[in-house]
Amino acid sequence: MNNEMIPLTVANTLDQSQKKRVEVPQNASLKQAIQDMKLAPKGQFDIYDATGSVISNSNAAAHRDSTIYVGVAKVAGGAGIEFDDDWDEGIDLDDIPIKEAHLTLIMQDGARHNINPQPRETVMQVVERAGLKPRDGSPLEVRDNHQEVVSNLIASDMIGRSFFVVPQRIPGGGKYSKRREDHPALVPQAIIDQTTVFTQPRGRLEMGGLLIGHIDHKGNNVVVCGFFPKQTEASPGYCEFDGGALAMAMDACDMANSRCGGPHTPDIQIIGWIHTHPDIGIFLSGIDIDTFGSLRANRPDGRIVAVVVDPLREEHGVFVTEKAAQLKDARPAGDKIKLSEDLEARYNKFLTRMRYFQNLKGKEALPFIMPGLLYSHRKALGDEDDILEARFQTIDILSRNSNNLHSKIIPQIQSKFNSLQNDFSKTIGEQKAEINLLRSELKKESNTLRGFQNNQLNKLIELDATLREELKKESNTLKALQNNQMKELTGQNISLREELKKESNTRSAIEQQITEISKQVEELLQLNKELITDKQRLVEETEDGSSNKALKLPVSIPAETSNAANITDAPTPAPKAMVDA
Repeated sequence: MNNEMIPLTVANTLDQSQKKRVEVPQNASLKQAIQDMKLAPKGQFDIYDATGSVISNSNAAAHRDSTIYVGVAKVAGGAGIEFDDDWDEGIDLDDIPIKEAHLTLIMQDGARHNINPQPRETVMQVVERAGLKPRDGSPLEVRDNHQEVVSNLIASDMIGRSFFVVPQRIPGGGKYSKRREDHPALVPQAIIDQTTVFTQPRGRLEMGGLLIGHIDHKGNNVVVCGFFPKQTEASPGYCEFDGGALAMAMDACDMANSRCGGPHTPDIQIIGWIHTHPDIGIFLSGIDIDTFGSLRANRPDGRIVAVVVDPLREEHGVFVTEKAAQLKDARPAGDKIKLSEDLEARYNKFLTRMRYFQNLKGKEALPFIMPGLLYSHRKALGDEDDILEARFQTIDILSRNSNNLHSKIIPQIQSKFNSLQNDFSKTIGEQKAEINLLRSELKKESNTLRGFQNNQLNKLIELDATLREELKKESNTLKALQNNQMKELTGQNISLREELKKESNTRSAIEQQITEISKQVEELLQLNKELITDKQRLVEETEDGSSNKALKLPVSIPAETSNAANITDAPTPAPKAMVDA
């Protein structure tokens, strides 16, 4: 009986696309069995039952034929989270045998080699001993299923695990990773409003929860409802909740998908993560980016949406990728979403299952179920109204705050006011005494200044009279000097005018004589021209054999010409003004 194998269905708390049917030894703890079968996520994890309770250390025998959920221990506003990708309840796959004392090396062509390691032998030494190195000596390395290099780890510590023997990376290259596609998200305004109602009374404490939705025919991530579980840590700037919330959500989704709708009805699933940033605005912090990236990385399709709500500023933002984390990258909610009858039935079944968990575990474990689009319908069905209760809590908090204000704070303020008033009165008295003293000193200083001012004013008056007398004397002296200079200038001006007049008359006479001489010269030139003409004529007649008699012509020079010549030859007296110059 000690070797009896216990059948279990292993599911992942985040991805319901696959499940595995396994058998484990009845005396093994569930956590150890999951680790031995390589079904554990990277990092810290826990195992939960359908109600979200931790059963990691329970014996497998206590959970025969049950579905157990493997997931992270915490979901935080920023913690790095990674999950295993495969689980799907209800599908029986091949049983996974218990590993023997060997490790499995998987080559690139898919060939598998089970090899027993020797003491203190590394994984790479096992590869070399098995003759699995390439003939051309190309460097190899060994990686686990998380793509971590384990070549130099001790092989005996890796019993029962499988590893991949792959070519070593080329220096300078980068590790290839499949790029996740970013999918559009549709988020109704009801999600934002209901989150604000629940988280606003909590002031600046951050809170986180999960969003439930489906993928529509256009490939959109559609958010319909959600819930806020108990926060294991909540402070301004950080929030965290237990991974059991994921298990509860997945169990409720499984039940809804299996019992409602048809083959063409979209499965409902965990589609998003929501948390608050009270009074600090809308963005994804470094912690948020790590969490968002991890949540997306551990779903094959990367279909997770992040919603951030600031309930105090009444702001929000919807993010579809961790690579665009600023306010400008966020889009608003408020999308119009229509649900078919079958799909609405699935969501109602999910909410009913979550209400069962709330009644089972208490409001402390599951304080707020967010019906989203189905709020009115759930009220009509008679479901509890967590939103109304949250509003009553808000009113109660405001009422208590008001009573506290009137009973404690206002008396404290009144007492402080009275104390301040007494201090103020005392200070006023001291200030008045100081002001009176200052006034007395100021009066003395004022009298002293007035005497000095009067003395200086008298001196200035005497100095002004002396200056005025000296100025008057200087003015009279200047006037006498000015009169003498004016008389001298007037006499010189008259003399200059008379000389200028004489010079002008002389110049006019000279110009008249020059004009007459010019006329006489012109007449002489004309007469000379005529004489030359007569001479030429006589020469021509002589050459023609005319009389050889000498031709004697009387030449007479006019008296005017003679006089003109005399005048011309006579020196012209220079004008007096020119001589003076």
